[in-house]
Amino acid sequence: MAKLQHRAVDEVLSLSRRSFLIAMAGATAVFGFPRDAKAAIDPATPTGAPPTLVNPLFEPTIWFSIDGDGFVTVNIIRAEMGQHVGTSLARILADELEADWEKVRIVHVDTDPKWGLMITGGSWSVWQTWPVFSQAGAAGRMALIDEGAKLLGVSPTACTARAGAVVAGEQKISCGEIVSRGRLDRRYTPDELDKLPIKPASERRLIGRPAAALDIPNKTTGAALYGIDNES
Repeated sequence: MAKLQHRAVDEVLSLSRRSFLIAMAGATAVFGFPRDAKAAIDPATPTGAPPTLVNPLFEPTIWFSIDGDGFVTVNIIRAEMGQHVGTSLARILADELEADWEKVRIVHVDTDPKWGLMITGGSWSVWQTWPVFSQAGAAGRMALIDEGAKLLGVSPTACTARAGAVVAGEQKISCGEIVSRGRLDRRYTPDELDKLPIKPASERRLIGRPAAALDIPNKTTGAALYGIDNES
């Protein structure tokens, strides 16, 4: 157990030292790590893994994407043991991103080693993922504000993000429109990620507040897949 705990801490520290890249893949904005080798992503696939090397910008591991309709898809890499971890982790990211919760979707990824340590226990899923998803959400929020400000013709300092949109006074532009019309291409260094403005607890709108559980519908209908369902 102690070895697993050390490995979990090392994994979080390793992720926190990596730069973060935001770019367009077709009509979708993707948010994750720049590639180390010839790898790519395809956010249209359930796991984000590429069927072909069509866009060699990212490693296969990405955290989330936003499409032109404003839907945010969050990749859940932690083990699901009936604790609705998908809702918990998506809420961390969506809160910092200022996403519209009704437009947040989750994908439980496969067991490929690229996703890292996927076991759960002792609330590991939440504390391991908190710093990574908080930074990812904040990076996405700032990039959307910067690009939204350009489209609105105002200064980024006049803008705030709120419920899936960038707002400047009486002007507003949705994240979907920013993805459709803008050019999201930005890289954050590890130092820049560390300096991103993470919300204080008093400004959180999803964490610790009532919100529809994203995991429940598929579990209720029997559509959810579990490890025992994997034939391989």
